[in-house]
Amino acid sequence: MSFNFSNLTKDIKSFGDKLSTEFNKEVVPLAQRTSRLMQERMGKINQDEISQLPSEYIELATKCNNIEKLYKNVLKITSNYESESYDYPTNLQESFSEISSNITTRFNNLSKATTTAEAQAALINSNSEIAKQPKTLYHALSRASNASILTNKTDISSEANDPLIKGLDLYSSNLNKIANARLGQDQLIKSKFNKPLTTTLRSLISQSNNIQKKVEEKRIDYDLSRYNLTNCNNPTKESKLRVDMENAEDEFANTVEDAINIMQNVIENAKPLQEFLELIKAQLAYHKLASEILGGMVGEFDNLIEEQNKLNMGSKNANSRESGEFDI
Repeated sequence: MSFNFSNLTKDIKSFGDKLSTEFNKEVVPLAQRTSRLMQERMGKINQDEISQLPSEYIELATKCNNIEKLYKNVLKITSNYESESYDYPTNLQESFSEISSNITTRFNNLSKATTTAEAQAALINSNSEIAKQPKTLYHALSRASNASILTNKTDISSEANDPLIKGLDLYSSNLNKIANARLGQDQLIKSKFNKPLTTTLRSLISQSNNIQKKVEEKRIDYDLSRYNLTNCNNPTKESKLRVDMENAEDEFANTVEDAINIMQNVIENAKPLQEFLELIKAQLAYHKLASEILGGMVGEFDNLIEEQNKLNMGSKNANSRESGEFDI
């Protein structure tokens, strides 16, 4: 098959024309808008040469922008609820014990392996319960105050009547309940607050931002066309420039009208008060449960302290009798 140089030349010319058209249609206007905007911000354009936007548009844009600012500021904080360990203290000893336990468990599992598959599973998987424990402040405090710490054994039933053992068992188990409630709060905040706010930002607020950018572009295009017509010294070009200005004016007005409708829809469908109510409910449920549990322990610990004092007094009297000392 022979090479057709004529067709190649036509294709190259067509491609070049297309690039030139796209350049003139997109790149040149963008450069002109950017230059004009920079001049406006630097104060090199007179105010009467800058088209004013309707007050209704400005008010709606301000409301939409304020909602966006509020949501982004709050999400910077509440996104922490999506990280389990946001209040977890840096505890190198616990981290080391987790690593040691994990290694020990893997070694024990490996020693029991009878096949290659079992050996591979022992190296990859870990059954360490410590590694699975939640990383929160209250979970850590619950683990640290477990009564088994004092007895050095998991079965503390033989010392169950010791007030201190009973107190630690009560405190540790209740702290674990509060810690689990905190995880429940976090999940509610994530699903009932963070997710709706993020969705609003990505859908509604993005519509507002996009239409505001478009209004700004059309406003600058209109102002540029007015400037070009006003400063035209060539009568043959004046009629075309006037048509360009009128078209730009129509596009600017239509875009502003569209923007007002879009931003009104954003304001109507954004529900910040309802969403903050969900945040309050989640926080209230957690703090209410925590308050009830902690409040209930106060009376129980008062009783345990009284019980411990009686035991101490009884022990003191017994020691006194054994040593021959009597109260007169």
